[in-house]
Order: sequence, then structure tokens, then C-alpha cells
Amino acid sequence: MNGNREPRVGIGRGFQIDGSAEGLESCTEPGVAIFDTLTETSDGIRLRVIDFIPPSENALKPSIVFVAGWISMISAWKEVLKVLTPRFRTLYIETREKRSAGIDWSNSPDFSIYRMTLDLGEIIEERIPPDRPFCIAGSSLGSTVILEYLALGSRSPLLAIVIAPNAEFKIPSWFYTVARFIPTATYGAVKELIKWHLRKHRIDSKKEKEQVEKYERSLDWADPRRLKAGALTMKGYSLWPKLPLIKAPVIIIGAESDTLHGLYEIRRMKELIPGARLEVMKSNRETHSEKAGRFMLEQINAITANKDFSG
Repeated sequence: MNGNREPRVGIGRGFQIDGSAEGLESCTEPGVAIFDTLTETSDGIRLRVIDFIPPSENALKPSIVFVAGWISMISAWKEVLKVLTPRFRTLYIETREKRSAGIDWSNSPDFSIYRMTLDLGEIIEERIPPDRPFCIAGSSLGSTVILEYLALGSRSPLLAIVIAPNAEFKIPSWFYTVARFIPTATYGAVKELIKWHLRKHRIDSKKEKEQVEKYERSLDWADPRRLKAGALTMKGYSLWPKLPLIKAPVIIIGAESDTLHGLYEIRRMKELIPGARLEVMKSNRETHSEKAGRFMLEQINAITANKDFSG
């Protein structure tokens, strides 16, 4: 792999982060250095990794690796990142289905969760020295990738905090038929059908209005060819038998009103992961808020309380 550490985005220059008018500086505080980089994976995909480095950074202090959800935009996580990034070096990884990834379609790219798990391991090995501790956090698909990574017995973090993980993907069978046979040029029409399905059957649009708007923005920003390729790999996927294999400390965060990531399944996941803990917040919006960032910070501080990171 070849990690390009030259910064492509500088603080305060107004570069767009995902189609919005905000720059990456909206995800942190003044004084934090931002390196917007591309890392090449072993199968030739170039992934965007945003490296937030605070003034207090030293080689002994743990890093945080953050993996967001499927087609999720970093702007959805700015409140959480604004809590974490001034205190810990934070690597924000954009998975390969996002527009930022450099894809060579002639090589038949793999968008499966297993391949994303390999991506995560490769980035951790390249960016975090073997003797340096780290914590890992993520949401939705990112949480699933993290749990898959931990189940493989890969390099263990001090703590994993996973928000609304999916053990399987409840995508209606009609979607696979539509996705497989309808060309990506018709994505505009299919996108509206997906939005309708989410509002009608998967999300409480009255209690989670902001969640609906967030997913609709993500669908508008998504690359249809990558969206289709990724969705087709989810058919038949199951994380359930792998959860008992996880040995790292895990905290799962769920939300009472988030019907897309039901609490029944999340509680079952908690029971299957040895020693896992469950934190339930009120809404999906709250899991993306400063409150969630503060909770993560408290848990990371607690697990590192007896360690000396003064350098």
C-alpha cells in the first residue's frame, strides 16, 4: 500500500467535505492539523483517510479509528468528531462504496463486507505502529465491518464502540431484482423508490425526521454504480455466528426510536459478544450528537485512565 501523507485539504480553506459548503475544519477545533489523504489497498483501490492530529499528539497516546456507515457523509459526524479530534489523533476512514474512493472498474472491484474488513486491517497496520494502542469506533455498516474485523482475531483495540451495527441486512428481495437488472442510468427513479421504502417501512419518519433527511442526502450524494455493487454483496450476509469469537472490549450503542437498527437485534448482539456492554440513547439523532461524542470520550478516558500517555 502507498499512503500519500501530503495534505490535500488545509484548515480554513473552505474545501467541501461531501457536497456541502462546509470544510473539514467544521469537524474539529482550531489548532488541529488535518491531512486529507489517499491510501492504496492491496487490491488497488484508493481510499480516503482523513487524519486529524491534535496539538497534544504523542507516540504513546492511543489513536482513534472511525469508520462511518454505508454511503454516510462526514458532515453527519461533525458533532462527534469535534469532541474526539482535539483530544486524540483520529483516522476517519471512508469505505470503498463512497465517491471519494479511487476505483478501477476494469479490475472488477469487490465491495463486500469482508473486503472492507481487509481494508480496515490494512489501514490500521499502515497508519498505527504495532506498539501503539488504539480504539475503534463506527456506525451502521462501519460497525459491522469493525465487528467482522474483531471476529477475525485481528489486531485488538483497547476498546471498540459500535453504533447501530447490522448483523444482517434486511433489504427486500425486490431490491436485488431491481438492482441487478436495471441500469445505473435509471438511479434517479430507483432512488426515489428506496427513499419511499425507508420512510414507509424502515424509519419512523415522525420521530426520526432528521434521520430520514440524513439518509436522503446520502442517497442523493451516492454514486449509483458503487451503491448497486455494494448492495448486491449484502444478500445472504450474516454476522451472527461470528459474534461469539470477538475477544476485544465492545460497547454497542443503540437508539430507542431507530427502527432501521432495531434494539431487539442489538440486544441479541450484545448477548452474543463476550463481555459486551449496551448503551441506549433516545434517537438516531442523539447517536450522532455531541452527547454521543462525550460518551465515547468518557469511555476511552476510562479505559486509558491508568495508563501514562504523557510521552
